[in-house]
Amino acid sequence: MKICIRITFIILFIFSANGLYAQPTPEAAATKLISTFEKGNLYRSGRINVLDLHGSYYQMGRQYGYLLRGQLKSFYQSAVVDYFQKQKGLSADLMKETAMALYASYPARFKDMIRGMAETSGLPLDAQIMLNALELYGSMSGCSGIIAWGEYTGYQPLIAGRNYDWFDKYLEFAQNLTVTIFHPESGIPNAIITFAGVIYATTGLNADGLFLALNNGRPSGGALSYANRVPAMVSLLAFLNDYSTMDNLDIFFNTTRTDFAFIINTADQSRGISYEWAPFEHRRRSGDADGLLVATNHFVDPSWGIVMKDNVGFETLRRRGNLLALGHNNKGKIDVQKMKEILDTTMKDGGATWPLKGSEPAAAYQTVYQVIAVPEYLQIWVKVPGFQDWTKVELKKIMAK
Repeated sequence: MKICIRITFIILFIFSANGLYAQPTPEAAATKLISTFEKGNLYRSGRINVLDLHGSYYQMGRQYGYLLRGQLKSFYQSAVVDYFQKQKGLSADLMKETAMALYASYPARFKDMIRGMAETSGLPLDAQIMLNALELYGSMSGCSGIIAWGEYTGYQPLIAGRNYDWFDKYLEFAQNLTVTIFHPESGIPNAIITFAGVIYATTGLNADGLFLALNNGRPSGGALSYANRVPAMVSLLAFLNDYSTMDNLDIFFNTTRTDFAFIINTADQSRGISYEWAPFEHRRRSGDADGLLVATNHFVDPSWGIVMKDNVGFETLRRRGNLLALGHNNKGKIDVQKMKEILDTTMKDGGATWPLKGSEPAAAYQTVYQVIAVPEYLQIWVKVPGFQDWTKVELKKIMAK
């Protein structure tokens, strides 16, 4: 089998934000209905889009495209054309090649969704496919996750928190953050949290209470990549649709090979598990203590035999150490409010969150959005630093429809 470096990861940048961010809005009291189309609904929680889609993936694509048609066209123009092509000088042909390579790997049902989006969004299919590949036009960066249960939550419901970190321009892109809830004709209702127009799972929760969040694992897994495998983030979207238990999850990881090195933090109502997932094998890690799991961007399971040094990328050792300390220091007290405080703590103050640009010494990365999930209640809270403060989305009410 030929090993190659994926075209989707060959373009490396250091991004610089060049816009002023609006003042963040406070937590919204309710998720409000904005508009409807066919069987789909657009809600908004604060400034965050919440899409409620029903039917076949083609039908859900049509609903998505129409309900966000103005935003999708504007986002394509500002991100793909104005930023990547005009400002950064990327070749439109190379960007299209990258996006088409991703699209070609999709199962038919997800291709149907993107095709449906293009029918109603006002974007040509090629443009819709290029917007879908928004995160593949630069190298990956770091993320972090913390999951608490049992003694660490005072025996209250499990809570999962995650920071999604990227180059700083993506903080501006995150003003288009969308919670998309799928009600497929065949499958489990499920939700993903990502940029408008992007159809794959980097953060998700399904109606059976399975949560997952993807972190880059390159500091341990290296740059080895396979172009002839379905990308992990697409496989994870299929998993949310198709599987309902942690045992299913384990079967999935024992069966599915990733295209790149990742760390997938997962949880149900009762426990958290981290899968350290390299293209050649994986390790299943149950936690750092009974009731606490923390993961950043390096493999922790000792069976790998990997010794990490302080200068490894993305400040992964520092961020992991800080999150562990915050978890242990708050043992027995971690509820949603405490998890917000933990995720709002920057590295300078002993946390894992990259500082908002301009508030501390400049960093190459930013925490572009944050998510808290309580799988037992199918609740999530979402934050885009500098744009939208923590806002709650009651997925259970929408998934029950």
